Amino acid sequence: MNIKVFLSPMAGITDLPFRLICKEFGADVVYSEMISSAGLFHNNRARSLQLAKSAPEEAPFMVQLFGNDPAHFSKAARIVSSLNKENYGIPGLRKPEGIDINFGCPAPKIYRQKSGCFLMREKNLSREIVQAVRQNTDLPISIKIRAGIRKTDALEFLESLADLNWKTLIIHGRTYEQGFSGKPDFRLIKQIKQNFPGKEVIANGGIFSPEDALEMVEETQADGLALARGVMGNPWLFQQIRQYLKEGCYSTPAIEEIKKTALNHAGLIKKHKGENKLIEIRKHLGWYLKNIPGAKNLRKQINSVENFKDVEKLIKNM
Repeated sequence: MNIKVFLSPMAGITDLPFRLICKEFGADVVYSEMISSAGLFHNNRARSLQLAKSAPEEAPFMVQLFGNDPAHFSKAARIVSSLNKENYGIPGLRKPEGIDINFGCPAPKIYRQKSGCFLMREKNLSREIVQAVRQNTDLPISIKIRAGIRKTDALEFLESLADLNWKTLIIHGRTYEQGFSGKPDFRLIKQIKQNFPGKEVIANGGIFSPEDALEMVEETQADGLALARGVMGNPWLFQQIRQYLKEGCYSTPAIEEIKKTALNHAGLIKKHKGENKLIEIRKHLGWYLKNIPGAKNLRKQINSVENFKDVEKLIKNM
């Protein structure tokens, strides 16, 4: 069984260093963190475009935009699409391989802004947003949604967008109300694949193991999978899924490989974001450590990590 495996966008997680780690272990397509279309519209580009920094070796790379105003999306799409000609004074920018529109984020902060999953309630506005992006880019467009919100389900929402020129759908199989609990709706995802055969359907939600991945593929007949929380501290899940779907078995990383990857991750943060940003490795170290003997004692040391030497010392003691 040969399917695509995506790294799903996650705020505060899917930055350039982590995406490079995931590409190393077999991610086919990677997504940026959420980037505010309003921030780009109002020329607050320094912060927003930092999130769009990418490297050629991570291609195909998708930039994800969020917001609620078609005018904001229009300008944001033009800016993202011009990154092969203009770097806006920020080194490391390159034109991505596609643009994703966020209709799926359930975070309270985003929902209160009437963005993310809130937009599934506003089908006409969502349609205007897709059209605004389409009219201002030559890049492929993907959209990310949830199984539903209140009285609007994913099938009804997609029907309102079906005739527009977007290529790929990432569908999280839980509703807004479910959050991250409960079983994803396999039947709904399968129905979407049947109803929209011209679209690439990528299933997302609750995939923490190769066994979860196999169940998702068999039950939904999706074209691919999008991994999110399951790869935090476990980027090996990409290659494990591929191995399991092909051979029916998979290998787990030895402690030395976990240590090597954690150190490599820290090095990539230092290289691409600067040593002053190395405190960002703290959360990742906590995830890398979760299945290592003695992790409880080592976790106490994580918050004291401030430079690369601190990271090396902590990892050496793992």
